[in-house]
Amino acid sequence: MKQLLLLICLLSLAFTPQEAAVNYSEDELMGTFDPKTHPDFALIPQHLTSKSNIYLRKETLEAFENMHREAKKEGIHLTIISATRNYTYQKGIWDRKWSKSKYMGWQGMDKVEDIMKYSAMPGTSRHHWGTDIDLNSLENSYFTHGEGKIIYYWLIECAPDHGFKQVYTNKNLGRTGYEEEKWHWSYMPLSKEMLHQYKEKISAKDIPNFPGSEHIDSLKIIERYVNGVEEN
Repeated sequence: MKQLLLLICLLSLAFTPQEAAVNYSEDELMGTFDPKTHPDFALIPQHLTSKSNIYLRKETLEAFENMHREAKKEGIHLTIISATRNYTYQKGIWDRKWSKSKYMGWQGMDKVEDIMKYSAMPGTSRHHWGTDIDLNSLENSYFTHGEGKIIYYWLIECAPDHGFKQVYTNKNLGRTGYEEEKWHWSYMPLSKEMLHQYKEKISAKDIPNFPGSEHIDSLKIIERYVNGVEEN
């Protein structure tokens, strides 16, 4: 009898369904929602950020809080300067850059490529997902000397232990898309799956129209920029 019960127990374990990946909606993937009212998002506590009223997915925030505590023990101060940006917020950034006087007389395709050295088109940004953060400074030079260099080396060494990775690395090995961003760190346990689902669910036709959006296909924005990350 004991052997039979043991066999039944083992069989039940063998056929227990694996936890399924979360199914993210197109709204979540393209940022067409309000993180303030989304049940999976939480307000970032003020001691972790230089901004006010910015949000992350709860799991991302918990992981960052753990990393922040570990960093503080070693004299490393991490400050979130940007987190979730929904479609409307990203479009505001895009529209301001599109209207800059420096682009007067430029062709549309050239404007898109110049803006996208460091800024995403609305509907294509990883910041829509609540998994990605910008830390301390938006200048690569900050992370190459002094305190910034110490912080960067700590992040390279320790951030992966907390699930975070710099996805926009230098392009020496052929990565496409945005230029290197030493400040941009992604919570991979969630963002890797979100990128996978973005590739499956989103195409150029799904992204609303805005100045420059007519070049999404011709410039292969999704292929070069959304997919242009270091995942390993």
